[in-house]
Amino acid sequence: MRTVLILAVIAALAIVLVLFTANVGAAPKLDRNQRPTPGPVPPVVTPRIVRVTLSNGLPVWVVTRRELPLVDAVLQIRAGAAQDGAHPGIAAVTASLLDEGTSTRSSLEFAGAVDLLGANLSASGGIEQTSVSLLTLSRHLDAALGLMGEMVVHPAFKADELERERKARLQNLKQQKDVATTIADKVLNLVLYGEDHPYGHPVGGTTASIAAIARDDVAGFYDRYYRPNNAVLIVVGDVTAEVLAPKLEKAFAGWTAGTVAAEAATAPARPAAKPAAVYLVDKPNAAQSEIRIGQPGTSRTADPDYYALQVLNTTLGGQFTSRINLNLRERHGYTYGARSTWAFRRGDGPFVASGGVFTAKTDSSLVEFLRELQDIRGSRPITEKETEFARNGLLRGYPRRFETPDATAGVLAELALHGLPDGEIANYLAQIGRVKPEDVTRVAAKYLTPDQFAIVVVGDLATIRPGIEALNLGPITVLDADGKPVVAQ
Repeated sequence: MRTVLILAVIAALAIVLVLFTANVGAAPKLDRNQRPTPGPVPPVVTPRIVRVTLSNGLPVWVVTRRELPLVDAVLQIRAGAAQDGAHPGIAAVTASLLDEGTSTRSSLEFAGAVDLLGANLSASGGIEQTSVSLLTLSRHLDAALGLMGEMVVHPAFKADELERERKARLQNLKQQKDVATTIADKVLNLVLYGEDHPYGHPVGGTTASIAAIARDDVAGFYDRYYRPNNAVLIVVGDVTAEVLAPKLEKAFAGWTAGTVAAEAATAPARPAAKPAAVYLVDKPNAAQSEIRIGQPGTSRTADPDYYALQVLNTTLGGQFTSRINLNLRERHGYTYGARSTWAFRRGDGPFVASGGVFTAKTDSSLVEFLRELQDIRGSRPITEKETEFARNGLLRGYPRRFETPDATAGVLAELALHGLPDGEIANYLAQIGRVKPEDVTRVAAKYLTPDQFAIVVVGDLATIRPGIEALNLGPITVLDADGKPVVAQ
């Protein structure tokens, strides 16, 4: 009997193989030398946002989505590292301490209450905002919102929790001093903006600033910025505004509006322009050199330049087939990957071209980076074919930003932070679709200014410095891992 069954299975598999082979033979031959024709742009339906304002002044944006019995909520407070002031890292520390105990629960008790609901509840400090994020089953929404409100309205900021957070952060900062990528990013921001500029210091602070933060500093930061009239709550998922509003009134009872520090409402000024310069950080015996080439860019607005810059960056260094990556990785083999990014902020965030390159090819890599950055400004302008490819990638990738409630909440949080209208969701697609090659060339020439580039290289200076000096890219300064000048150069 078993033999008969085995033979039957073999016969069935043989039939399937024959049918599959016949179908393959009948299928049209695929020409792998030709890029497939892109399909139509997927439709994007602008989420219907229902707005309510709580009695304490907290604006609430609600998008109802019934696909799953889940609710995502993001409370965005307009205060981040840009508001750190004299205490770099304090925004991040304050956010981290929100769930480390409240006026009625210890840290462990609060964590246990969240776990009991099977929810995710956390807070983090960014560059220009603090985000408190909640994901919960809709049937637990009342209890989950209660915990969210408790950590925002009644944080304890206990001294022992601050000390634990301090020790962890100091250890992390110590480890970062051996990470070339982190050093390069930190030093570039410092030389572009200066340590006194809101964008000039790391989100996580410095060893000196974290060591000096006191509980009163944290409580003072909270009092200055954590106000309902300096925040927006975005809720996406299995709930309506009508049902949600009374739950929020209860959860955030006791959180009162107040005077907010002026820094929360103003965009940082653009730093003064500087001539091109090179900054080197020694990492002896490093197998790779971390390169950063950058300058202050521009802010996030609905200006047509923003959309042209999106197309520019996609072609220049924003995808695997970008000019920078095809040059340094595919053509020359200097790196595993090279790229460019624009950090669009409320103020003029940085433009950065970056990559980790083989030590022996550091000077050659700089030449190719700078060649691509110069060429796209006009000597080898973007083509119609490149423009179309970049536009298609942006247009077809955009719908992914609305696939999940969490992703949708992220898009709405961006609109809220930058004061953009709801129509920006549809406007983005229309504007990207209208970008032409001459638009890209215009913004490349306007916003990429090689004579003002800051060039940071972290690597084995004994090996790479002579080659870099020979390029005559500008005055050279040697810095340590904290961005401080090294006396003996």
